[in-house]
Amino acid sequence: MNWDEHYRMNRVLQSDLDQLQKLAFRRVERCGALLKKFHDNKARINSNSAAPLIWRVYDWLCVPLSLWPIDFEGFAQYLLGLIERKRPFDSDLLWLLGLIGQPPDKETCETVGAFEHLVETGNYDELVKRPEKFKEHEDEVKRDEELAKIWKKIKKRWDVTSFQNARGVIRRRMSQERNFRGDWDFDWKNAKQKFHLFFDTMCYRWKLYGMQHDDPLLLKISVNPTPHGTMIVIPRHWSLDLARDLHWNKIGRLHKAHGAIRQGPKLSVSRIQKHREAHEVLMHWNDAGSQGKCGDSRYDYVHQKMKKDGRTDQSWVKRHLRIARGQTRAAG
Repeated sequence: MNWDEHYRMNRVLQSDLDQLQKLAFRRVERCGALLKKFHDNKARINSNSAAPLIWRVYDWLCVPLSLWPIDFEGFAQYLLGLIERKRPFDSDLLWLLGLIGQPPDKETCETVGAFEHLVETGNYDELVKRPEKFKEHEDEVKRDEELAKIWKKIKKRWDVTSFQNARGVIRRRMSQERNFRGDWDFDWKNAKQKFHLFFDTMCYRWKLYGMQHDDPLLLKISVNPTPHGTMIVIPRHWSLDLARDLHWNKIGRLHKAHGAIRQGPKLSVSRIQKHREAHEVLMHWNDAGSQGKCGDSRYDYVHQKMKKDGRTDQSWVKRHLRIARGQTRAAG
């Protein structure tokens, strides 16, 4: 049974809503109504030639947010709007639908989904062996009189409550890979941008990720799964001891949830050779079929081309065909 068949048999609205309820970042509030709309439009979706691909977007809505490669919430809203208005899909939309891969497997979603609750609270303590190192720096910034004065001045200049979340937290703008960012253009005339400019500068100087009411929030070591890999941020104030500071086994389990397999000089070289050999077997197998060979003669042809002993068992060919076809499916 392939991925789409599995989900077609198991897409039960209430079960999927219950699953969203378990996820962090208020996912049921953000995506629950979209799931209901999919089910309300089930007949229209299933009459569309792209139905399996449309339902794949539904499946992605049930995946932990940390694993989304694109905005599936916005994408689903756009798709459903077209479906409800009976509008055709343009060629680019069909291309994108076909390009979207299968959602991560259940084990990956469960591992990352559980970890997201730690991310949501900003609590990475279970990954850190030496919390006293953080505590020392945290006490320093909380006692810093200059920081307190700067924050008081910022509060006088701007209504900071408009920038706070429900817990009274204001976060600095996030760093991104290689610091290539699209949210920090300098605009001295824009009041909101000007606030973030001062706030980000203050956070950089005192090594903060934000403020909660009047409490400075010191940067912590953080480990975050992303669609592309696992991002580890080690604050510049932290004197890292690789062996003693972090629970690398826990970080490793989180990273492995992406599906990484064991690697190394011997393992990798062996797998590369095995995959090359498997694709060569598949090529000869197809050649034999095009020549009308079948049964034992087809296996004998492959053995001969691969310079294998005539007594080689047919299971050797079958095993390599499975490898080659599995690689082809994964690439697709």
